[in-house]
Amino acid sequence: MWFKDLFDKIKNFFSHKFSRGLNFQRRRRRFKIKELQTVAINVGIVVGVVLVAFLLVFTFFNSVKMSGVSMQPTIEDKTTLLVNRGSYLFFKPKHNHVVAFESLSNEQDTTYVKRIVGVPGDKIVIKNGRLYVNDEKYDDVADTASITYKGLAESELILGDDEYFVLGDNRNNSEDSRYPSIGLISKKQIKGKVWFKMSFGDFGIVN
Repeated sequence: MWFKDLFDKIKNFFSHKFSRGLNFQRRRRRFKIKELQTVAINVGIVVGVVLVAFLLVFTFFNSVKMSGVSMQPTIEDKTTLLVNRGSYLFFKPKHNHVVAFESLSNEQDTTYVKRIVGVPGDKIVIKNGRLYVNDEKYDDVADTASITYKGLAESELILGDDEYFVLGDNRNNSEDSRYPSIGLISKKQIKGKVWFKMSFGDFGIVN
């Protein structure tokens, strides 16, 4: 009898140890599964954010390249620009906004980059080498001592409901709304607000 009792005790001891080992293995497996799930969730979030960002950029932004020196010193020739196509979906263009637009009178597929100085309802005139908007000297970001070419703004212009007057910051070396080849532009012509300069050596927000 004592032999049987001893055998039962030994069996119970090893059975208990073995069952604990199995539980430990199960706990390790559960821990690894949870760890993998956490990693998978984090990876999924990162991928989702990247996809959303890509879709937003693709939907609302495109890039254009500055052609010429008409926007110097604000934007240099051949600078790559990021254009926000969604800027004017709900809001109207404003004074001093730099915009990318197409000219209706130009048969070529050319995108121009200029600064808005006149919005619907404004009175525009260039006299004594200065730009006047609504009978006041325009608070201009362009540092031009004297505008030499008046063009269409030699006589006072009153802008209609959907007419914008644009100038290059390099006032004396810019083809803009003063010229019949471009003239007054409409909101429909405007591709978007020029937002960012992305070229090496010319990088930053466009003001």
